[in-house]
Amino acid sequence: MSRLQLTHIQIDNYGPWTVEPEPRREMDLQTLQSRLFADIAQFVGSRDGYAFFTRFDNMVAVTNGLDEADHELLQESIGNRYPISVSLGTAVDSVPIEALEGATERVQEAGSAQDRGRREVLAGDYRPRRPTTSRSRTST
Repeated sequence: MSRLQLTHIQIDNYGPWTVEPEPRREMDLQTLQSRLFADIAQFVGSRDGYAFFTRFDNMVAVTNGLDEADHELLQESIGNRYPISVSLGTAVDSVPIEALEGATERVQEAGSAQDRGRREVLAGDYRPRRPTTSRSRTST
């Protein structure tokens, strides 16, 4: 049976960010959330994964094709383009709910999403990356 790698994506300090220094307009928040989801879905999808939103401040992604360096790159990309950061917990299991619970535990062990000190947690286990085969082209 194949093993599934799931990543729990959670926006850091999102609750306080929505109201400080003053409350943000709901449509501004929804726009940020939808763009963030689209960017994460594209990033993960370009590596043969899938992203799903649960609430827009929490997402789940099937990340079998991503290693730890890819997850770091995702965090860096989000940090460069958005006024928020994301924490990522990843787990691998043949039972999807077990992988999801493990991924969620990795994020929560570092603190709550409301903790001002929690930033860009990257914790978890990753599937081994498949070796790439190079195909050589011959010209005729």
